[in-house]
Amino acid sequence: MTKRENFRNQQTPITIDDIYVECNFAQDSPDERDGEKVGIRLFPGDDTPRAFIDCQMTNCEPPPGSTLTGCQTILIEQDVLLESLTVLIDDEEIDASRRGARVYGKYKDGDYEYFDPPRDHEEIP
Repeated sequence: MTKRENFRNQQTPITIDDIYVECNFAQDSPDERDGEKVGIRLFPGDDTPRAFIDCQMTNCEPPPGSTLTGCQTILIEQDVLLESLTVLIDDEEIDASRRGARVYGKYKDGDYEYFDPPRDHEEIP
């Protein structure tokens, strides 16, 4: 069992185990497959099912048959252009575009559940 390790942005962690508890596997951004956002496949080429308990699994896709208990599994993209907007102030064009995060859905029980439409969250300056 591996506990409380940080494997952020690693597809294959340094420590290979069957059970991970309170570990961070988060990836910075999701992948795309057939036009849909999906998680980055952990342990690519290795289909050994693993158990993940209370792990940070943002933008991740675990091996097939894995068990996830109490894990964060959202698909989120940061720094997305939410609205392109230019305003004119005193004859000067100012970029007033809104940027933020877009949440596409989550990984659950071996499949993806998507929000329709995706949920946008504006950055607060």
